Amino acid sequence: MAAVHDDAAPSAHAADIALPQVPRTVLVATHPGAELTSVFFVDVHDTSPLAPVSTFGHLPDATVQAVIVPGKTDVLATADVTPTRDASFNAGLFYLRAHKPPERLVEGVVHASRPLVTPRGRVFVSRGKPGPDLEKAMRVDSLTIDEVNVNTGQTRTVHRMDGYLSYLAGWFDHEIILYRIFPGRADIIAVDPDTHHERTVKKNFMPYARDFSVDSTTGMLVFQNRDEQDPRTWVVDRLNLKDGTTERLFASPGMSLSPYVVPGKGILYNPPGHGLSSLEGQIPIHGPLGSGVDVISAVSAQGRMLAGLHTQPSSFAVPFVVDTQSGAARVLQAPANTRVVVAGFVADGGAP
Repeated sequence: MAAVHDDAAPSAHAADIALPQVPRTVLVATHPGAELTSVFFVDVHDTSPLAPVSTFGHLPDATVQAVIVPGKTDVLATADVTPTRDASFNAGLFYLRAHKPPERLVEGVVHASRPLVTPRGRVFVSRGKPGPDLEKAMRVDSLTIDEVNVNTGQTRTVHRMDGYLSYLAGWFDHEIILYRIFPGRADIIAVDPDTHHERTVKKNFMPYARDFSVDSTTGMLVFQNRDEQDPRTWVVDRLNLKDGTTERLFASPGMSLSPYVVPGKGILYNPPGHGLSSLEGQIPIHGPLGSGVDVISAVSAQGRMLAGLHTQPSSFAVPFVVDTQSGAARVLQAPANTRVVVAGFVADGGAP
């Protein structure tokens, strides 16, 4: 029987407010050290025991990432599969469908990277091959962004570079948004996967950016980075993907701000010691699970419900959902003592 995480609970205010109908949430759970990971469909209003809908194998204690395919109940997941001394590119991409055998589509995927799936279901992964070891310098690798056909497993390279990192930061309009790190610099570019045309959005900025999310209604990219002048300060910036202008929204000594933009509604973040809160906009969310850091992973099709993980030091992360209109939040049922990943939302028959 699957147990419920019980090491966190919503704040009294968030727990007292009734939740609307919530699409089922897809969780991917792995026991530490295990060679198997399972997929669960979780209904926040259903307390019956959980049963996995799919299970796949990988290396022991693998790092797993996952995302739902829009409009379906299918999941794309990455996990370590190649036993190598250097784990940089040891992950494989799996296609997981409920009650069907898992399919391993490709290998050579960047360790701990998450696939990018567009609203129309196109799938992109970051892959690479290690470069030669260098004395007194970081190795420069050969990196690609590849589109994967989930029906055939065939791949098509849409971007190629030599550097440290090529990260799938998001999708806007018809372009892939890439965050790239080279020796001595970092940039953000937009790539048209059909024509391979590249345009620079922002160049020569601090190479510590993370927690990217795109507002598809405005063309804004929100992320956390380190301050240009003070290495002890972390910032939340908003980048206009159309003209490259940047606006600073917040600065703090805390390095776990984990910003997230809710398309058309506003921006959430984690001010030190307060949990998930509204940074900009009128979203009535105020630390729904108390202190800790709330990392949002998915938004429902209508933009009302969010799903993410509540994290605290030395504890397993706790999956939860929160309503952007009321601030109501609930912890989701999940297998006890597992590392959980939120893949997204589904509803009966497909898209939420």
